[in-house]
Amino acid sequence: MFVLTDDAIDVAIDNISGYIVSVVAKDTGKSIDEITEAFLASDTYSLLNDKETGYYWDSISELVEKFRTEIS
Repeated sequence: MFVLTDDAIDVAIDNISGYIVSVVAKDTGKSIDEITEAFLASDTYSLLNDKETGYYWDSISELVEKFRTEIS
């Protein structure tokens, strides 16, 4: 049985963050480093990283769009 622990949430946040960065970098043609820096400074990442918001359970495509909107 899967138990939702802080470690599991941290892994999910890391994986989702990496996915968002790679998708947006590919779509914009910007470097991974540039998009990573922007993502880590974004409201999207702040919300995702805050375990109380539950954003790690939300639609990843919605998070990608939220971040795209934030950087455009």
